[in-house]
Amino acid sequence: MSDVTTRTDAGIDEAARAAARDERWRSRTRIIGTVGLVAAVLLFAPIIAISTLGEPDFSGSADEVAAFFAAGEQAWAAAAMATASLGMVAFLWFAAGLTTILRRYEGEPAWRSTAALASAAVAAAFGVIDASWEAAANRGGTIDPAVAVYAFDVSNLGFANAWIALGAFAIGCGWVLVDGPCRRRAWAGWWAIAAGAGLIAVRYAWEGAWWFLPYAVFWAWVITMSIVLIVRRSLDHHAHG
Repeated sequence: MSDVTTRTDAGIDEAARAAARDERWRSRTRIIGTVGLVAAVLLFAPIIAISTLGEPDFSGSADEVAAFFAAGEQAWAAAAMATASLGMVAFLWFAAGLTTILRRYEGEPAWRSTAALASAAVAAAFGVIDASWEAAANRGGTIDPAVAVYAFDVSNLGFANAWIALGAFAIGCGWVLVDGPCRRRAWAGWWAIAAGAGLIAVRYAWEGAWWFLPYAVFWAWVITMSIVLIVRRSLDHHAHG
């Protein structure tokens, strides 16, 4: 009788520990989803605001680019650019959280999740470190048009290269989602893979308008995954210890 009682108590304790562990994951999953939504707001609110300054397209003339940087010599524009950098840091936090969750489903060696996180770090590093636009707008009223074009092109080409890193992040995450216990989220996996492949492809036609389509699809996926993480118990409806 004593042995039965001991085993019963051990079973109850293990169930309690499993429930507590699952609740910790659930709480942190909600936080990760929230961070993803915050990242999207911190990125796109400043981008939309800065676009009102008359941002030229990738092939804008020297005079158009110089006028854009002259208009950006304002305190609110500098704050907007800094906020966009903060948004990239928030995106990296989201990517770290999402790939940590995906590691549970991928198993060891979790190289796809790790590669996805490294790719997100490359993209975030560009968003934080590249300051060519900020430097050009800092004294935008006196900047030489040739220097303005150089700063504009450096930033835009770096942005285009960042698509490759974002694409690799999406493909890595999508690959895990379509393979293994997450198969119920295969739709999200194929969505991510399509967005990632599109981002890599449009790098070779960066001056056209086509780049925006996979870019928008990618961020729609990020927002959707953030919502899924907030409202769902787990990615496959089953808790894993």
